[in-house]
Amino acid sequence: MMKRLSFCLAVVVALGGITAAAQYPKYLTDTPGVWKPWKGLTAIPSARKEQAATPAMVKAFEGELLALDAIAKRTPALAPPIGFSIETWGSLDSNIPYEHAPGQPPPGGLPLMGSWTFGAFSIFEYERGGKVLRSDTGETQLQYFAINQITRDLGERSRVTEFGQVDHDAFLQPQRQGEFAGIPRYGDQLIIARDPEKLWAPLSLRAALDIVVLARSAEVQTRQEVVDKATARLATLRDPKWRAEREKEDQANAPRMPDPQQFLAQTAAARSLEEDALTKELSSTGGAAAGLADARRALEEVTTWIAALSPTEQAAQACYAEKGTSLRTRLRSVPSSGCRPLARPNYGYFDKSLPRSAPQVVLIRGYARCFDTADEYNRQAKDVGCRANRALVQGIDKDAIRAWIR
Repeated sequence: MMKRLSFCLAVVVALGGITAAAQYPKYLTDTPGVWKPWKGLTAIPSARKEQAATPAMVKAFEGELLALDAIAKRTPALAPPIGFSIETWGSLDSNIPYEHAPGQPPPGGLPLMGSWTFGAFSIFEYERGGKVLRSDTGETQLQYFAINQITRDLGERSRVTEFGQVDHDAFLQPQRQGEFAGIPRYGDQLIIARDPEKLWAPLSLRAALDIVVLARSAEVQTRQEVVDKATARLATLRDPKWRAEREKEDQANAPRMPDPQQFLAQTAAARSLEEDALTKELSSTGGAAAGLADARRALEEVTTWIAALSPTEQAAQACYAEKGTSLRTRLRSVPSSGCRPLARPNYGYFDKSLPRSAPQVVLIRGYARCFDTADEYNRQAKDVGCRANRALVQGIDKDAIRAWIR
């Protein structure tokens, strides 16, 4: 009886240990956190070069980000943070020029572009080596404040399928979607600027069609390369000298094969099959030749359209109707029902009399990820990222930010 009782006690103790171990990590949702010291500004050499940023400019830009950091620290819901600690840092971002963007300023022709990043990290305890330790690092949903960034991703660029893989600066014009905490929302971002809708300029129908020409010209070139490669290979297969050399090699290799005659028949058949396949591909109904013909017709379609447009029609703002069934029904000019206007960055928005380090635009990015979901992915105590991001944007002093930007 005593042995059975001892065994039961041992099981209880063991289960108790499992239960205690299962309590970790333990999230301290009521524990005050801290704003950790500024982690600094990352400005890699390539970003400095792409923005023609001198060391003095970079230092001045970091000073501006530190001013934004000080504004954020005054946010009532985060002073102090409860259940998490906060880290903030900055970056000077790359500004790789678009390959096809008429009027795009050269490096040094725009204000410095960068980001201020806010990260809220849960406070939790965990056990290691029999000791209970505390931490406030890990993974979280970061919140980005993009500064002076109007050249890339201001609007949706990939939705216009006719633009293909061309590196351009055009996009679907952002649409106003109400506001959040007094800040106007456009697409997946909140914009704080003197006049948000002056950040972009209309894209003309001619400019839009020029991008289509680039995309379709690239397709013609790709298809032509396929045809050229197939033509060259077919010529090789039909070259008597090349065939004689291959047959000689086959004769030399045949004795080493299990069935020499079968080997010779198979290699000859393989060359014959390849020749037949290439001949078919290059015929008028073959894949390679037909693909090239289709690509040329598609290119001719847009160049003919451009030639038929009057100067007034070419200058009209373009719009894009995703539900259209042809190029002419998808690319139109405004106003047109069911058609989203197209735009490009307004490089003239910025005040050139200001230092290049001066903030003139703030884009609060990633709206849908944290704010549309209303905490959908952050119900657990450990997942504080989006809740903290929301509290930051709701409570930050907007008047101070508007005074901070020039």
